[in-house]
Amino acid sequence: MHFAEGTGSSGSVIQALLQAAQSFLIQPSCPICRASLAEGHPPMIAAEHWPCELCIEEYGLGRSDTSGTEPLPWKALGTYQGRFRQLVLKIKQQPQSRTGRAVIQLLAKVHSLPKGVLLVPIPSWRKKRGNPLPNLIAAGFGQPSTMLLHRTQAGLSQHHLNRSMRMHNLEGAFHAAPAPQTSLQSKTTVWLVDDILTTGATALAAQKALNKAGHPVGGIICLGRTPAKRLGR
Repeated sequence: MHFAEGTGSSGSVIQALLQAAQSFLIQPSCPICRASLAEGHPPMIAAEHWPCELCIEEYGLGRSDTSGTEPLPWKALGTYQGRFRQLVLKIKQQPQSRTGRAVIQLLAKVHSLPKGVLLVPIPSWRKKRGNPLPNLIAAGFGQPSTMLLHRTQAGLSQHHLNRSMRMHNLEGAFHAAPAPQTSLQSKTTVWLVDDILTTGATALAAQKALNKAGHPVGGIICLGRTPAKRLGR
């Protein structure tokens, strides 16, 4: 009898230790800074956690300057500068990381799109090692998406070109699959998807190709928007 009681006591202790270890291992943490999240933090979405309040404040996630109308309607998670720019560059290196998934989920939460919108990722001109973020962002919204756009030419690197040079560089850079022959009222509105909106030259070239093919474009959704002062506008 004494042996049975001892065994039961030992089993209870082991079970308690296992539960404590499990609780520690799955304790919610910020996907950016990895700090533990306090109880009462917004619930998980698709097995990911929200960034902590400090990171949301530090990186300016969804706090200001997250939407606009020029050069076409746009929605972003933050301004592409400072710490947020560093965060986006890190996500570009590891797009499938926990940080990347959580940031995309936060973007979808901050800017929910109307039902029935069709998301169209802007394709990279690189056939190998292309930018996967537009497709991942589109998938994160959980709405229909399709590769309507195709690159017809590579174009020069855009980094050192001003807005007018970028527009000229991207003239005829995209081709879009034609829309079904239906009435204009029944055509699905398209939203472009990209990682960064800079001068808008790429987005406008994509919009032009889609409009020519009969697809109305509502705007563009992206992670970051380059501030006007950096564009020299």
